[in-house]
Amino acid sequence: MDPKPLTTAEWAEVGTALKFLWLALGCALIAGPSLLTAHAIIPSMVDTKTVPEKVSRIRAPLYVIGIVCVLGIFGSFYMASENTDFLHRVYSRWWQ
Repeated sequence: MDPKPLTTAEWAEVGTALKFLWLALGCALIAGPSLLTAHAIIPSMVDTKTVPEKVSRIRAPLYVIGIVCVLGIFGSFYMASENTDFLHRVYSRWWQ
């Protein structure tokens, strides 16, 4: 099977899909540390009295940031998958 070269419109789809995949990576790099900090690091530090109890107020915004970023990851993967129609056109029988 010899695929045909991509057209300009198909390269645009590739670029858009890659942008959404980079956005998913960025969201993951933000979601992981914020959820880790809110769920594990801050409670541990407060329990050991390393930091004052007031630091626990930071947990709620960190949870919100983390959850929004996780939703952004799923949204980015969905949008990237919507921009991969060129694969079906170029490799019409890609599963074989």
